Amino acid sequence: MKTAPLHTFALLPLLLLGCDEALEPGAKVDSFRVLAEQADLPYARPGETVQLSSLSHDPAGRSINWAWASCVNPAASTLEGCLAKIAEMPDPAGAVFALGADMSAPQLVIPPDVISQLPAGARGAASVGVVSVACPGDLSMGVGPGGLPFVCQETGTGRNFELDEFITGIKRISVRETDRNQNPVIDGVTFDGADWAEGELKTITRTCDVSKWDYTGCADDTKHQIVVQLPDGTVESGKSEHGEDFTEQVVVQYYATEGVFENEVKIAAQTKNGYVARKQAAGQLLTFWFVARDNRGGVSWTSRQAQVQ
Repeated sequence: MKTAPLHTFALLPLLLLGCDEALEPGAKVDSFRVLAEQADLPYARPGETVQLSSLSHDPAGRSINWAWASCVNPAASTLEGCLAKIAEMPDPAGAVFALGADMSAPQLVIPPDVISQLPAGARGAASVGVVSVACPGDLSMGVGPGGLPFVCQETGTGRNFELDEFITGIKRISVRETDRNQNPVIDGVTFDGADWAEGELKTITRTCDVSKWDYTGCADDTKHQIVVQLPDGTVESGKSEHGEDFTEQVVVQYYATEGVFENEVKIAAQTKNGYVARKQAAGQLLTFWFVARDNRGGVSWTSRQAQVQ
């Protein structure tokens, strides 16, 4: 299943998702996608500067224009909730803090009154929502589809892109006086038990003749094991500044430009995953992405490549 164009970069349900036999899996990245967005401070303090970054892929190699806008304490943490909050502003254009071709990793200053403007009993929900638009064309301010304050157009023709031709997402930054949340750390990746270092090109010599995205139907000698290594302490727990006990839920998501994973998502305690390259991948250079997420807004990623013979 393809990623919806209007989506959030949030934690997927914590279950081990197998590949659907009828649908192309979401783990296959063969169209323009934004796979993740990271804040270096998922829990920020008032007045701090947050560094944002994005993980995207466009097979067509087009130049991507980005736009970023923020909303303070929206009524809902959804994209629609943030857009509604922006629409209430006297000057909605003032919510935009970055716009341009080289803006995939902008900075955002957290307003100093994000917590203090809320009643004492509601301050545990203090947050800043960040709306992002990734446009593989020309991007400008204006009234776009779905109530977006941006218009994305095809370069050269000026045709307005439909919602399924560009990506819009929402990133929530929690604002706290003292609490922190560390982004999950990926220590490394192994391929069939051997270290798979960044920049190392693995070779895949056998492919599976699979037509229904059925990993289990592939011969054992076509299957490979991939393990994303997370260090001890990845799953944080404790008591929040508001006196609430918490234990994080952490998952790893698996993506590739071609092939079938045994599971698209694995929990932190069981990151070993199966993978097969389909016969359609013969001769291709494949890219893999591994994204670790926690349910408090933390995210990190790494990528690898393999050549299919």
